[in-house]
Amino acid sequence: MNKQAKYSRKQGLPPGSLVHTGIAYESDIHIQLITYNQEDYSITETNDINKIIPILKPDQVNWIKITGLHDINQIDDLGKHFGLHPLMLEDILNTHHLPKTEDYENHIFLTLKELSLTTKDNIIDKRQISFVLGNTYLISFEEQKSNIFQPIIERIQTKKGKLRVMQNDYLFYALTDIIIDNYLKIVDDMDDDMELIEQELLEKKSKLILKKILHKRKQQLSLKKSVVPLLDEIRKFHHSESNLINPKTYIYFQDLIDHLQQINQNLESFREMISNLTELYLANNDVQMNDVMKRLTVVSTIFIPLTFIVGLYGMNFRNIPELEWQNGYYITWGIMITITIVMIIYLKRRKWF
Repeated sequence: MNKQAKYSRKQGLPPGSLVHTGIAYESDIHIQLITYNQEDYSITETNDINKIIPILKPDQVNWIKITGLHDINQIDDLGKHFGLHPLMLEDILNTHHLPKTEDYENHIFLTLKELSLTTKDNIIDKRQISFVLGNTYLISFEEQKSNIFQPIIERIQTKKGKLRVMQNDYLFYALTDIIIDNYLKIVDDMDDDMELIEQELLEKKSKLILKKILHKRKQQLSLKKSVVPLLDEIRKFHHSESNLINPKTYIYFQDLIDHLQQINQNLESFREMISNLTELYLANNDVQMNDVMKRLTVVSTIFIPLTFIVGLYGMNFRNIPELEWQNGYYITWGIMITITIVMIIYLKRRKWF
């Protein structure tokens, strides 16, 4: 309700109007400037974008890491300093945006979703992350604080891998790669869950199987909504020729495409598996229902002649000769027991139970 109300603020405004459509997860905007090259490394933290701009180092990689999107004035100041297009800033603040890449000549823009599984109800939580790649800098925008980029920061600090010897286009790839790797982790977790659901279904251990299947269906659809558009956009970006991307770096973006294709194939397999599990669940229910109906039919078949006998001798007529028999009660019981035994033997031979 709150998200919808904030999104409705954009209605009627001209293109490029800066309106934050998400939730203010952070009380204050938090900014980190991480600058590095092969020899040097430094990190500066502040809440004011105007304190970051004067200390940028053109001869090094400058990663401006912004957490919190609700401070429109600071986002606007950032855009004016770096010459960011108003439509780009509008997309950054629109947290409901689908994954998208755009080449603005002097900047490359990418927005996508960071996904995570909540520990409470195991649903996929989505948070928007946007990147702006410039000549000597990379700006990342996050809705709220997250540790997803912490491994990248540690690699920069410890000089692990190629980050310290590569330029900002490689940092752009590395940050995107770690987000997509997190998609792979979610897919692996879903795969394990699907196997457990299949095992429970075959062993009939749980009565909540259908609820679990439908939950996995929602996860699959939610993940697919983030993966498929991103795959299309990365493909489009990979085939472009931007002067901001070193030709030697383009091969790494092919790796992103390979990962996204793998995820998409797994999601298609999940869709088929979910459909098969649903059909198996319904088939098991039909079998159980048929088994119940068969048992009820057996019981009814046995009791039909017994009911006839009891009903016959329950009539209130005076002239019923058997009523005068001294041992009529015991004889009737004997007949009913005999009929019951004969019926059970007959039905068992017919393999009704």
